[in-house]
Amino acid sequence: MAVQNANPTLIELLNNALSLEYSALIQYNQHRFLLTGKDRLVYADYFRDMSKEAHNHVVRLGDKIMALGGVPTVEPGVIHQATTLADMLKQDLELEREALKAYLKAWEGTENDRSTRFWLEDIIRDEQLHIDELEKLTSEREVRSDRVNREIRFRGVS
Repeated sequence: MAVQNANPTLIELLNNALSLEYSALIQYNQHRFLLTGKDRLVYADYFRDMSKEAHNHVVRLGDKIMALGGVPTVEPGVIHQATTLADMLKQDLELEREALKAYLKAWEGTENDRSTRFWLEDIIRDEQLHIDELEKLTSEREVRSDRVNREIRFRGVS
């Protein structure tokens, strides 16, 4: 049963995000499976948790697409494999950046649908937090020591 006034463009944009979340769910699991040695001890839970978060987004997106009168896609996006932790984290960072772009495009396509816009903002926040963390893990975001020293002095800590 189709919803009246369904926005096919928004549904397409949400399906694009859904494809990327399918990819994330699989890619994070695959990276967890392939971890060995000390990396496995440190990162296995991280990859498992990220896969669970992607699964949560899959469920939320599928339900929202149906509520808007669309049909959720069954096609995942590209899934990357790696054998080193550094490559895994870089691949995951790129996937999260791509997902954020997809959600932002969907947000732009909400037009006057405020409830969907607010709903998307919650997921956009999650995606940005994932990117922030992966940038730190991949050293793409480094703390500038001069800034840290300035902030410590400002707070009166020596």
